[in-house]
Amino acid sequence: MKIIAETPNDRVLVSLRRDELANILGHYSGHDLKRDFMTESIKSECEIEVSDIYQKHRLISAFQNSGEFEAARTRLNRLMTALTPIESKVTQLIKSGGIQSDKTK
Repeated sequence: MKIIAETPNDRVLVSLRRDELANILGHYSGHDLKRDFMTESIKSECEIEVSDIYQKHRLISAFQNSGEFEAARTRLNRLMTALTPIESKVTQLIKSGGIQSDKTK
């Protein structure tokens, strides 16, 4: 990123490589950004709230650094382990006509 200028209204003009923009938006590289997204963003002079992205990142980082993260991960793993067999049984019942799902009504 290259800082180009500062404007009187507390804005800073910057130049970003496509990969840098992708990283700011939470993507791995510029290849992840769709061409039509870029075209529409340029046409509409899209404004990206980087501060919101940064605050969410800080919140997640703080959560990961606390002991709560590991406890939550463990509980979610237990829940997924418990739900997976139930999901397959429900799918089998729906296929056999034993129960009706909202999709089949």
